[in-house]
Amino acid sequence: MPQTPAPGPDTPLSDTELDRLEQLLDSDDMPETVMDISMLDGFFTALLSGPKLLPPTQALPWIWDSEEGKAQPRFKDKQQAEEFLGLLMRYWNMLATTLSEHPDDYAPLIYLNGEGDEQESIIEEWCSGYVLGLAQDPQGWAPMLEEPSDELSLIMLYGTEEGWAQLGDQQLDDDYHRAAADALADCATAIYDYWRQAKAPPIRNAAKVGRNDPCPCGSGKKYKLCHGAPAANEP
Repeated sequence: MPQTPAPGPDTPLSDTELDRLEQLLDSDDMPETVMDISMLDGFFTALLSGPKLLPPTQALPWIWDSEEGKAQPRFKDKQQAEEFLGLLMRYWNMLATTLSEHPDDYAPLIYLNGEGDEQESIIEEWCSGYVLGLAQDPQGWAPMLEEPSDELSLIMLYGTEEGWAQLGDQQLDDDYHRAAADALADCATAIYDYWRQAKAPPIRNAAKVGRNDPCPCGSGKKYKLCHGAPAANEP
């Protein structure tokens, strides 16, 4: 029986593979400070969204050790290491494709607590990962950090120690927390769009109209006989 070919790097993770990635992150082979899957999702989202696209290899030390970026995993063998890195890279590519091509489908991977009507969204881990992601390029993010937008302010409220202190002092109700969780996807895609527009090259020269071309005004006349005529440009 022929073997099933290995998934390509751009193949989205199935639910089973996403569960497997979560299991590997939660295994005893990982440092105690390893990211969980929700923090990883926020971390990758920030790295993909910022002013400078950082390579995923730069992110690896912080995935293993979200506090100092130093501790290393103890993989059982080469096969486990390759499996883990393969899942990480495909997850990165999956998020990159969603953010760039299907932003309306983007949904942060966050934990849920409780059941039924009592179910609550836990967004602190995702937001912490996002904040750690932007911390990889503080100079690039500086313009937005100096005057945070409403979207970034919300993420920092739930993703920083200063924000957690504010949440504790303000004693916000459950409706506020639910609204914050519901707004998270729009916050992420708005920040992604902001940096994409900021990086777009400026239009330095508008397309020139030839003197014998039809005038852009729609008159049907040649440009030189309409708005390109000397009299048309006199004050």
